[in-house]
Amino acid sequence: MRASEILNEKASRGRPVICIDVQPAYMDYAPRNYAQRVAKFLAEHRGPILMYVNADETGMTEDNVEHEIFPFWENEFENVGADFYEDGLDKMEFFDKGYGYLRAWMDNNIPANVIIKTIREMYKQKVSDSRELFSEAEDYEQAMEEFLGSNYDPLMLDDPLSVGWVAMDQLKRYNNCYLIGGGREECLKEVAILMNAFNIKYTMIENLIY
Repeated sequence: MRASEILNEKASRGRPVICIDVQPAYMDYAPRNYAQRVAKFLAEHRGPILMYVNADETGMTEDNVEHEIFPFWENEFENVGADFYEDGLDKMEFFDKGYGYLRAWMDNNIPANVIIKTIREMYKQKVSDSRELFSEAEDYEQAMEEFLGSNYDPLMLDDPLSVGWVAMDQLKRYNNCYLIGGGREECLKEVAILMNAFNIKYTMIENLIY
């Protein structure tokens, strides 16, 4: 689905949006005029917007929400003839999510369905680090091998999945949302995998993904 199709349908304009990593630190990786296209869509959209960012609060970038990210959006909204504070900020919820909590497994080609299975088990056992799974077992490695079978990889001993940053009640409020931002195979994919793990529905807007 494309942004123009959504804005032309009144029923679609009120759906929530999750926007991932559209901020100064990453714009060198995005297509030309990408941020302006996102700003135009967000300014005209009427639903709530969850802005996931990597900011200085978690030490992942030097972007500060108030001093770098807000002015960035103020400028991009101005470029499309909109006012950030009137047409954007009142709909936006900014959340500094940090970086790379599923990436150790993703970057080592652990299948998404295996990550999802493990995340679900983590929530079942009420742990936020995959190394805390099966705490009652005498041998963690053996327990994980039994749980994941041939999908088990020894890297899991040192490189965990981590979901400690996730506020699931927040994410569930954005069920049936539009998903935009980036990177397609990195942070955006992390969020999509997490949403899949909890059956939170979303639709990707392809021309607003980098």
